[in-house]
Amino acid sequence: MNKQEAIKKLESIKTIGNDARAACYNEGINAGITIIKQLDEPQKPVIQQFVADLVDWTNKMQCSPSDVIRDLHDNGDLANLPRDLELDKLSEYFEKAYCRYDFEKACFVGYEVEKEPMYRVKLGEGYFVEYQGRGALIIPDGNKEIKMFDSKSDAERTAQTIGGTVEEVVEG
Repeated sequence: MNKQEAIKKLESIKTIGNDARAACYNEGINAGITIIKQLDEPQKPVIQQFVADLVDWTNKMQCSPSDVIRDLHDNGDLANLPRDLELDKLSEYFEKAYCRYDFEKACFVGYEVEKEPMYRVKLGEGYFVEYQGRGALIIPDGNKEIKMFDSKSDAERTAQTIGGTVEEVVEG
């Protein structure tokens, strides 16, 4: 039961009436609601997508987060985890204690995925869309057709080819 459900439940058991007993009862219920509203909601950790994939798998398989971390630590690439997970990156990620904590917390309270930077290539007043024949199609900012690169090196290669510059864009 979360905070909102607890408040709703308390609201539903209030008494209707004008007598002193109903007033005292409802006053107690209202005091409980006030206290519940003051409770802190757990903050969801912000994690990278490859960690979110492991959180989802861990919850789906109903595994203990600490067992998953231990298996990866003890067995590395031979861990009893799906092969489509990025095991090398996960092993490196779990070397930091606060990362292990964030993973375990994400398994219990949920998470937000960290926004990955994207890159675009600027040339003059416009942005690169695609190559056309021997040139490049360039259009103004704000257009959905602008080519977004998830790799900075790919964007830099294109920028060097057409004589443009690379800009980092965090989508969200």
